[in-house]
Amino acid sequence: MPLVRFFQRIPDLLVTLILWCYFLFGYLFILPLLFIPAYIFAENGAAALQNLNHFHLKCFFALTRFLVPRTTFKISKDVRDIHSSVIVCNHLSYLDPILLISLFGRHRTIVKHTFFKVPIFGRLLKNSGYISSGARDMLGPAMINNLEDIKKHLAEGGILFVFPEGTRSRDGRLAPFNKGVFTIARYCNAPLKLVFINGTNRLFPPGHFLFNTHEFNEIKLELIGSLEPDYKGNNFSISSVADETRKIFEEKG
Repeated sequence: MPLVRFFQRIPDLLVTLILWCYFLFGYLFILPLLFIPAYIFAENGAAALQNLNHFHLKCFFALTRFLVPRTTFKISKDVRDIHSSVIVCNHLSYLDPILLISLFGRHRTIVKHTFFKVPIFGRLLKNSGYISSGARDMLGPAMINNLEDIKKHLAEGGILFVFPEGTRSRDGRLAPFNKGVFTIARYCNAPLKLVFINGTNRLFPPGHFLFNTHEFNEIKLELIGSLEPDYKGNNFSISSVADETRKIFEEKG
C-alpha cells in the first residue's frame, strides 16, 4: 500500500515542481528585467509593478488549470468587478493571496515582514507598494505614510485585500480577527467587500509541500457581503464592524 501511494503521488510532485519553478523563475529572472524599465519609465511605478505581478500570477493559475484539470475555478463576476474597496477574506492556503493578485491588476496587501528580507523578491515587494507587517512599518510615521498611499490607491480604483485572521486556518474554522484592517478602512473612508474563499486548501493544503492533483475540487470565490459603515457617525465602533464582519463569515462557513 505505501508503494501504491508513492506512485500516486508522482504526478503531484511533477506538477508541484513545474508550478513552483515557473513561479520562482519568473520572480528571479524574467520579472526583474521587466520591473526595472517599468518602474523607471512608468508614470506610476508601483502601479506598473502591480500589473506585471498580476500578469505573472494570472499565467501561474492558467498553468495550474492546465496541469490540474480536476480542479476547477468558479469566481463570481461580483468579485472580479470590485474596485476602490478594502477586501476582507478568510484564509485557507498559501494560494489565497496570489490568487487574489491574479484577479486584480491594481492591488495592495499586507505581507509578512520576513518576505521583505528575501533578496530581489523583497525589493520587488517594497517597490510594488506592498506593506510589511513588521512592527516599525505598522506604527508611527511609517504607517501614516502607508495609509496615505493606500487612500490614494483606493481613490484611483485599486483594491486592498487583507486576511484579518493573519494566518491560514488549519481546519477551515475562523481564527480571531485582527481589527487593524477596519482601522485602515476607516482612515481611508473605504467600503468593505467580504469575499469567501473555498477549496484552495484542498489544492494546496497547509503543512504540505505538494499540490493535490488527483482529487476533484472546486475553488470558489464569492462576494458574501458589502459594508459601508458610517465612519464619521457618533455611534461608529470598529469592534462592532469587526463583529458584524465575522458574523457574516461564520454564517457562510
